[in-house]
Amino acid sequence: MKLQTRSVTAALLILTVAVAACGGGSATSSSASQGQTGTQTQADAPGNSTASTASTQSINVCALITEPEATALLGSDPGPGTATDMGSATSPACAYGASLTFGVDRTGGKAKFDSDTSSMQGAANSHTLAVGDACAATIVANTVASMEILKGSTILTVMVQGDPTLQNITPAALTKLGTAAVGRL
Repeated sequence: MKLQTRSVTAALLILTVAVAACGGGSATSSSASQGQTGTQTQADAPGNSTASTASTQSINVCALITEPEATALLGSDPGPGTATDMGSATSPACAYGASLTFGVDRTGGKAKFDSDTSSMQGAANSHTLAVGDACAATIVANTVASMEILKGSTILTVMVQGDPTLQNITPAALTKLGTAAVGRL
């Protein structure tokens, strides 16, 4: 069991480094102000891939994935989501403990999504999921996962560190979670 936990921890570290090397940031590298609303800019309009200006719209990022949804994915209750304080209002992030972190980038657009996910293509543990306009996920040992979803010019990045004994992080589970989150963007 100890060896399996070390293997999963090593896989998570490798996955995090790989995502960072692709130009993707950690999902916890941004922050959000809960409860703020704003106006959608032209750059954020669905189908507009030109996202060179920052959005003026702030979102309650922790409402994109609810605690019950996080519990269903992880197999145990991680407690309430917490907005992180490491970024800006245009790239908010949320964490359910260390098990599930996710963030929204309203300025990246399709070019950033393509750049971030290009190294995943063709890898044995990569998956293309039917979520949003495009979705790429990497799953290691059904325990550790990284998923990036494109909807319009917005990118939702999700990182999961599941329980190694459950091995329940599957493409179907990520598709269900991603579909619910994208529906709230």
